[in-house]
Amino acid sequence: MPETPRTPAGRLVSAFGDVDRMRKLYAPGIQWSLSASLPYPRPMKGTEAVVAFNTSVWSDVYFPDCTVEILDETGDDTKSAVRFIYRARYRATGAIYENEYTLFARSGANGIEEVFEALDTAAILDQLAGRPVGSTFADRAKAAD
Repeated sequence: MPETPRTPAGRLVSAFGDVDRMRKLYAPGIQWSLSASLPYPRPMKGTEAVVAFNTSVWSDVYFPDCTVEILDETGDDTKSAVRFIYRARYRATGAIYENEYTLFARSGANGIEEVFEALDTAAILDQLAGRPVGSTFADRAKAAD
């Protein structure tokens, strides 16, 4: 049985797919940043913007019945981080998505104030193209030989 998350970052990723549960973890001025290669503002600012982003992720991109496997969790109630595997199904195709992420959270008395989420964007591109994860870079390495 998985351990109960012990940090704000762990509790947040464990709530992925349940936007109402996620919202309850946020401080009023929350800011959320993703990898710079993704088409989102850096950071998204305020509860409305962050919840709109969360809602879009689990109503437009993925089905909300996703799973998270926490690999590492560290920190305390003010600064925390998790490394995890996120698994979901794309709404557009029903195809399975799986990727490794890292999420850092800064929290205060009113909840999570700042999130930085990083993921393997090359893995997303390989999966969307129907290729094995890592094949784009493997092909590039072969071409360089």
